[in-house]
Amino acid sequence: MDDSEDDGGYLAFDTRFRKCPDEPHVLDWTVGLRRYRGDTQDDPGKLLASLTGFLAQPGYVPEDHDDWYFDVFDMRSQHAYQAFRVLIDDASLIEKALKVDSLSDEFGAIAHLDRMWVDPTVRGRGLGLRLMREAQHALGRYGLLVILKAHPDGDKVPNAALLRLAAYYQSDKQLRFKPVSKRKRPGWLVGSWQEPVVSEDDSTFFYLDGP
Repeated sequence: MDDSEDDGGYLAFDTRFRKCPDEPHVLDWTVGLRRYRGDTQDDPGKLLASLTGFLAQPGYVPEDHDDWYFDVFDMRSQHAYQAFRVLIDDASLIEKALKVDSLSDEFGAIAHLDRMWVDPTVRGRGLGLRLMREAQHALGRYGLLVILKAHPDGDKVPNAALLRLAAYYQSDKQLRFKPVSKRKRPGWLVGSWQEPVVSEDDSTFFYLDGP
C-alpha cells in the first residue's frame, strides 16, 4: 500500500513562507498537500503534491534591464530566468493580455509560480489547479502580477503540449490566467491577483474518494 492510500492520518493543504536571507523584499513559498499522521498538524508525513515559487514585492515592476530583479529571478531556475526575459521583452504583450495601460502603474509586486509536482498516485484529481487556488488565496494582494510557464515534465516538450497545459490552467476561471502570446511565448501565462480570492468549494482537507 502506498502512502497516499494509507488510512492513518489525513491529507491537508498548507502554505509555507520563508524570507530570502539576502533580499528582505522576497519571500520563497511552497503550497503543499501533505499527509498528517497525528491529531495535529505538527507531524506531517509524505508530501504528495507541491507548487513552489517566490514573491518579490519591492513596490515596482522591472522596466528595461533591472539588476535587482534580474538577480532575484536568475538565482532560482531556468524558468525563472525566462520569466524575467518575458517580463522585460514582452511587457507590451502582457499589458495587452491583462488589459492595462501600463504595468508600472498597475503593479508593484511579482509572483513567479515556478514548479508544480504531483505524486503519480494522486494525479488526475485536479490537484494542480487546487494548488494554484491555494496560492491565490495566500498570495493575492493589491498590485500583484503573476507569471508562470505551463510546462509538462520533460526537457524537449512540443509547443502543442505547452498550449494544452496552458489551456487546462486557464480552464479555472477563478485564477484568471491569460496567455502572453500563443505564437511567440507558447505556454506562458500571466494573471492579476489583486485580492486573496477564496473558493467556497475548497476546504483545508483533501479526500482521495471525494469529488
